Amino acid sequence: MTVTIQLPRVKRPCDSNRPGERKPRRQKPQARTAKPGASGRRKGMAERVFFVLFLALPAVTLIQSVLFRAEAQAVTRRDDPYPQETVLAGSGWTFTVPFPVNNKQDIEDLIACESGGQNVSLPDSDGIISDGILQFHRGPNDTMSGSTWEDFSKASGITGSPRNPTDAIRMADWAISHDLGPRWTCWRNEGLSPGY
Repeated sequence: MTVTIQLPRVKRPCDSNRPGERKPRRQKPQARTAKPGASGRRKGMAERVFFVLFLALPAVTLIQSVLFRAEAQAVTRRDDPYPQETVLAGSGWTFTVPFPVNNKQDIEDLIACESGGQNVSLPDSDGIISDGILQFHRGPNDTMSGSTWEDFSKASGITGSPRNPTDAIRMADWAISHDLGPRWTCWRNEGLSPGY
């Protein structure tokens, strides 16, 4: 034997009261609409790109600082074959010039002999006044016209004054490199060159 139990049916709001009436369809929820002319997908892609760039910025900065620090340490550790300055010194005097000097020892010997490191203008053994730490001879009538400095300046293109130690050292370095060392009396007296 079979027993059938029927339970009373509870009405739901979507159930119709009338037989044969269609139930209304459920509507799908609508997606948010984007602004006119902009696609929701593109906006999402741009946001993702900015987000990735935002996250990558600290990493890029860290990498740059590590590379810069490593490069700076490599530069300071490397021995520079061309020093940016040269120190010339003797008994009681020192001159630092902002360039490499090729004939450092010869110039130090000349300075010691010619002026003892004093930046002076004095008559030389021939009565003509000489100027500066390297005692460049003046020209006739006690002027720079026709002087040793003027001759060297025309040949080398170096300008300045024999009374300026930096200019004088630069000029002497050029002169010695061009076999003009014997123009100084001390060059021969000190035995730096056999002379002319």
